[in-house]
Amino acid sequence: MGVDLLSEIQTEFSKHQNSEVAKGQQNYMKSTMPYWGIKTPEKRKFCTPLFKKYAPKSNNEYSLTVKYMFDNATKREEWYASIAFALRFKTFINFKNIDLYLHIVRQSQWWDVVDTVASNLIGPSLRGNSQLDVYLYNWIRDEDMWIRRTALLVQLNYKSETNFDLLSKLILHVADETEFFIRKAIGWVLREHSKTEPNIVEDFINNHNEILSSLSIREGMKVINKLRIK
Repeated sequence: MGVDLLSEIQTEFSKHQNSEVAKGQQNYMKSTMPYWGIKTPEKRKFCTPLFKKYAPKSNNEYSLTVKYMFDNATKREEWYASIAFALRFKTFINFKNIDLYLHIVRQSQWWDVVDTVASNLIGPSLRGNSQLDVYLYNWIRDEDMWIRRTALLVQLNYKSETNFDLLSKLILHVADETEFFIRKAIGWVLREHSKTEPNIVEDFINNHNEILSSLSIREGMKVINKLRIK
C-alpha cells in the first residue's frame, strides 16, 4: 500500500513543483534533502483524497505504510506527507507504534519532523502509560540529541496531565548542555506548562536559575511575564 501511495503522491507533487520555492524552502530548513516547492495548503489538497483512498484497515497496514513512505521519500514534502498520514489515522496513534515514531526521529535529525512526531505522535501514544517515566528517562540519556529533545517534548500537550516532577528531572538532566535545540526545548516546555501552572514553573525557574541557560529562562518566562504586564 505504501508503494502505491508514495508513487501517487510523487506524481501529484511533480505536476505542481516550483523550483524557486523549493530552493527557498531548502535554504530555510538548511536541508540536504531537496524540496518539490509545494506549500502546505497545496500538500493538504493533493494528499487528502489519496489518504482516503489508501486508508489503513489495521495497525500493521498503518505502520508499514508510514515507514515505507518515510524511508523511501526522495524530497522533503514526502516526509511531511508520511507524517500527515500518520497523524490522520488517530486510531493507530498508539503504544504499538513507538518504535516506528522513534525510527522517524532518528532518521530525520531535524526539528521540523522531530517536534511534530514527539508532541503529536509519541506524546499521545504514551499518555497515561504507567511506564512513561521509564521511557523518558531512557531517552533523556540517549546519545542522539534529537531523542533527548523528544524526551523533553513528549508531554508538551499534556496540560494538567503533565507529570511536572518527571519533567523537572528530565530538564535538570540536560540543563548543562550547550546545544541550542536542547536549551530551546527546555524553554518551550516550561513556557507551555506555565499556561497551566504558572506559579510552579516560575518557582522551578527561580530555584534553578544558576543551572538553566538564559535562553531556557527567557523562553520559559514569556507567558508569565505577559501575565504580569496585564
